[in-house]
Amino acid sequence: MNFKAELLVAGASGVLCHNLVFIHGEWHMHATSLLKLSAASFAAVAAFEAAYQGLSLASALAASGEICSTYLSCLFASMVIYRTVFHRLRHFPGPALAKVSKLWHVARCLDSKNHLLLERLHREYGDFVRTGPNELTIFAPNVLPTILEGPSNPFSKPAWYDSLQPYIGLTNHRNRKVHERHRRVWDHGFTTQALQSYQAQIKVYARQLERVIADNGPKPISANECFCWFSFDVMGQFAFSKSFNNLRDRKLHDAIRMIHSGMSLTGPFTPVPWLIRIGFENPIAGMARDLHRLLKWCSEQMDERIERNVDNLDISHYLIQGSAKRGTLHEDQTTLYGDAIGMIVAGSDTTASTLVSLFYRLVQHPEHMRKLQEELDTAGDVEDFTVLQKLPHLNGIVNEILRLYPAVPTGGLRETPPGGANICGRFVPGNTIICAPRYTLSRLDSCFERPTEFVPERWYRRTEMVRNKNAFAPFSLGRYNCIGKNLALAELRFVTALLVIKYDVSFAEGEDGKFVDGDLMDQFTATPGRLRLVFRERK
Repeated sequence: MNFKAELLVAGASGVLCHNLVFIHGEWHMHATSLLKLSAASFAAVAAFEAAYQGLSLASALAASGEICSTYLSCLFASMVIYRTVFHRLRHFPGPALAKVSKLWHVARCLDSKNHLLLERLHREYGDFVRTGPNELTIFAPNVLPTILEGPSNPFSKPAWYDSLQPYIGLTNHRNRKVHERHRRVWDHGFTTQALQSYQAQIKVYARQLERVIADNGPKPISANECFCWFSFDVMGQFAFSKSFNNLRDRKLHDAIRMIHSGMSLTGPFTPVPWLIRIGFENPIAGMARDLHRLLKWCSEQMDERIERNVDNLDISHYLIQGSAKRGTLHEDQTTLYGDAIGMIVAGSDTTASTLVSLFYRLVQHPEHMRKLQEELDTAGDVEDFTVLQKLPHLNGIVNEILRLYPAVPTGGLRETPPGGANICGRFVPGNTIICAPRYTLSRLDSCFERPTEFVPERWYRRTEMVRNKNAFAPFSLGRYNCIGKNLALAELRFVTALLVIKYDVSFAEGEDGKFVDGDLMDQFTATPGRLRLVFRERK
């Protein structure tokens, strides 16, 4: 076969591979294998050229490079033509490069500002934006209940939830029946009785946090660090019946750094789960190594909890007990590891971030600080969680912070059923990835009056300011909603009440809180920027 014929075969193979193979099904779990196959193919073609065409090594390598380049060029050309001209989403508006590849999205998200990027796209293109070859980002107010609510809701979790395979816990099950079965096990850890025992632990660690602040006196203190210490320690108690002693040692546990570094990988690369899989399976770069270290550490915490076999009714107790009763403790090992990862990240990072945003807004709006202090002064026993649950301004503040700063600003993707679905008045074809960014939805003027302003009263006295409550779903909705919602709310209420009733809080000298918003990062979960505060005991 002459060389031109070889190039023709290579080009035709590229087009055929796209149209007969890669255009069908999911390939993210095979990304590393495909890379290895590509390298092996290059070597095989070079060997063929040397052995059967009589070329020198250098010439064989050059010929192999040209043949493989032709194959890839035709493969990608076929993809580009299909995605821009023939794809079922071709009629939806969006950036031209987004129609071709999600790598465009990755390049725009390297600064972890996806929440702001999507907000700009909404202003430019409207409520339905094509943000990927097979992805729509929808900003219509009623999108969240459409894709999340209902026992027979046909929307499913897409490929992104496979990113940490084989560590698949409650939060990333894609199989609905498996998720429902696993959720029933988790439910035992969130009964009324279980929540009461966790509330006692919240009190213990909140008082430790208050002692740290008291010992610091009227000197500036990092709110980010303090709230990380608290949330990580209390998470350890909830999850594994152990403290990680951040508050005692007054320094960040190494695992917190691993969380932040590991999450910095998931943020920019969320649009391309196949790239996350390559990083996960080949931890060469620093972020990928830290993600592996984090997963290993989380797994070790679960292994240690199984070995300790303590009687404390923490969340892990119910998970381990469920597997032990079924006689599948060994088989469920990676599931338990996945649950450990979910508890550690969701149970610590999100609480700390929300508390930072909450105190930033309270200090920025001292009138709400004073109003809350007055409410707490006359509330009775502010260490009674039932009392706190009924305080209108406290709960208004918490809700307003969750609206302005959702813990998951743009994540929580869903996939339409094979037959497609009607979403907010428009038909969306089947197997389309749907992004419904809470950060933008909760700041829509059509849903909230004065949407970017901090107005806690909108949740109890000025309810007309909530124009469409469907845009507010900080803990998600439906079968995949956050199982720890009531526990998280209890933490937020108690810590806020404990500190606000005792202290007047202000910005540290030279601080105005601008970094909280300005440096906010969307790394699947939200990470606010730096905040330094001064706590002075009330007179």
